[in-house]
Amino acid sequence: MKQLKYFITSLFIVSSVAVFAAEPDSSLIKRNVTIEKEYIPTIQEAGKVNDIPSVVEPELKKIEVNYSGYSTLIDPPFEIRQLESARLTYPALPSQKDGYLRLGIGNYWTTLGNFMYPIVNKPKSRLEVSLNHEGTFETKKHTDNTLGLNYHRYYTSGEFFMNGGYEYEGFNYYGSNKLDENTAYNMGTYSFIGNQYFNKDATISGWNFATGYNSIPTEEKEYNFSAQFKYGGFSPNEGLKEHNINTKILYEKKVDENKVGIDVNLQNLVYNSNNVEYTSLAQKSYSIFSLNPYFDYQQEKWNLHLGIVANFSGQGKGFAPTPDIKAQCTLIDKTMYCYGGIVGDLQANTMKEMVGLNHYIDLNEKVKNTYTPCNIYGGIKLKLLYDFVTDFSLSYKTIKDQYFFVNKIVTDSTGQVNSNVFGAEYHDANLFCTSFKINYNYNQEFSFVFNWKHNAWKVTDGTAWQMPKNEFDFATDMKLTKRTSVNINTYFKTGRVAQAADGSSVSLKSMADVNFGLFYAHSSKVSSFFRLNNIINRHYEQWYGYEVNGFNAMFGLVFAF
Repeated sequence: MKQLKYFITSLFIVSSVAVFAAEPDSSLIKRNVTIEKEYIPTIQEAGKVNDIPSVVEPELKKIEVNYSGYSTLIDPPFEIRQLESARLTYPALPSQKDGYLRLGIGNYWTTLGNFMYPIVNKPKSRLEVSLNHEGTFETKKHTDNTLGLNYHRYYTSGEFFMNGGYEYEGFNYYGSNKLDENTAYNMGTYSFIGNQYFNKDATISGWNFATGYNSIPTEEKEYNFSAQFKYGGFSPNEGLKEHNINTKILYEKKVDENKVGIDVNLQNLVYNSNNVEYTSLAQKSYSIFSLNPYFDYQQEKWNLHLGIVANFSGQGKGFAPTPDIKAQCTLIDKTMYCYGGIVGDLQANTMKEMVGLNHYIDLNEKVKNTYTPCNIYGGIKLKLLYDFVTDFSLSYKTIKDQYFFVNKIVTDSTGQVNSNVFGAEYHDANLFCTSFKINYNYNQEFSFVFNWKHNAWKVTDGTAWQMPKNEFDFATDMKLTKRTSVNINTYFKTGRVAQAADGSSVSLKSMADVNFGLFYAHSSKVSSFFRLNNIINRHYEQWYGYEVNGFNAMFGLVFAF
């Protein structure tokens, strides 16, 4: 225990010096782009901010659902994207031990290309290269391209990894233009003509690097250790550049049948701007240092995680502590489980995350961290039949500086006008969530998942602009024959409102997607897929003023080698 105390004390001193030695620079907003060992880019369910943590038991194998910020048939490589066309990730790619090539083409000149090949593939080492392209090239143009190189070295006691990559994204702004191209407008002291307000051909580049070592937990081992370093660079052709440097160290030691540990995280965010005229808006560089000591009680029928996170930030609230208490219990073996906790979070709103949610935000506008001092949640899971699981949960959060997207206001000779570019409006808020999930899988032949979530926002001096009140998600996957499978996925978001130029509320159409996929395996090396998205051809607004594409389709082939 003495060695552990010396280690923790030394680690705290070194990390603290690194935080306060970080010299604030100039710049703003944020977005980081991180490429790790990902073969199929997957998207989290966007809009579902701060998901409720789930329990380990029982292990649920939900059908993977991806959401796109563009109504194309591609799966964008960003971690978060405001959903527009929901669909199952299908077909499944070959084993990650093998190389593969996936090609697809659809209407709106949508193209898809994924390639992965293991240059070195030995029992103790693996080096692979990956290329991914996804794009649509009609009126609403958008292309994502990534190049990655990943290396893993396996040892008896752990794993060393080193990953690097480059991302390039290009798109044009679209939507029902709210500004006349030839009219003069003002925004504060800045004057411009309507067609000069935003760049119609935007590009974003990202450089990424990650390396680290993770020990392998075993019953005999007294301790576990993990050290990781990540860098993400973000650079748009117009706006703020961001460098996100993250160092994370975890140390865990057994105490009888229990565990004591400490998790240390240092995040440095460095900014600079491409635009001289926006230097007055530039955000200073800053650091966030988090220290999370904890103790885990491990029992046969229950376990309890007790900890606290001490967050020190160079922006906003200097000291932001959060609780870290989680518990789960088996009420009826293999049938009923309950879980709950009191946790919190200090979230650095990075450029990648904000632009990933909304591509049309002002890239020169300052942003704030979002602080959740308390998130109380609890739920119960029932496994009534074999592979039939229901999950009901409740959560209540208090949030400081939660952001909501609103159209930026400009003025002309007639008065105030909404533009097509968004700003982030910050408010303190409370959020009460109710969630219900059903998951069923029959012998890997038929499966379905249903999710419902109700969000009750209470915003101080404001409105939860463009946040949905209800979210519904249903997906089913069925194997018709040994070689043929089909899937259907539907997604709905209701209760969204946007802010008009005069400050009043405007109701937005419900988001609604119905999607269909067909997969056929011609052989062990060749398969084909066919996908239909937005079958009901619903032209809802992804964001206020930005209508999505309607019905779209894609055909493609997958080759394994």
